[in-house]
Amino acid sequence: MRDVERERERLALNQLLRQSDITWHGLKLNEPDWRPSSHSIAFTARPQKEGALFHVILNAYWEPLSFQLPPSAAGGRWRRWIDTFLDSPQDIVAWERAPAVAGNSYQAQPRSVVLLFTGVDSER
Repeated sequence: MRDVERERERLALNQLLRQSDITWHGLKLNEPDWRPSSHSIAFTARPQKEGALFHVILNAYWEPLSFQLPPSAAGGRWRRWIDTFLDSPQDIVAWERAPAVAGNSYQAQPRSVVLLFTGVDSER
């Protein structure tokens, strides 16, 4: 049976982002490039009622770019949920099967969107 109460607690992405503290980044943490010529941006969302962190990378540049990653939640590891450069079915994976990201940076391929997460309790 479905956990109806858990389903009621779920938020849409726009609700989650509106209720999050957002920190903007560029290739380096806390250094967003707001120039009109910029082709990349990243942000970390910290939902107020969750222990999770979400890190979004937007690379509109025509070459791969390496983005620094913020420290993960509670000493966990960043996990890759979405990377639009990858072939299906690896471009979007189930939360429970999201692979861990090694190191403290992520190479976003050209013209791609990446969503990483940490601190998500998949058993909730």
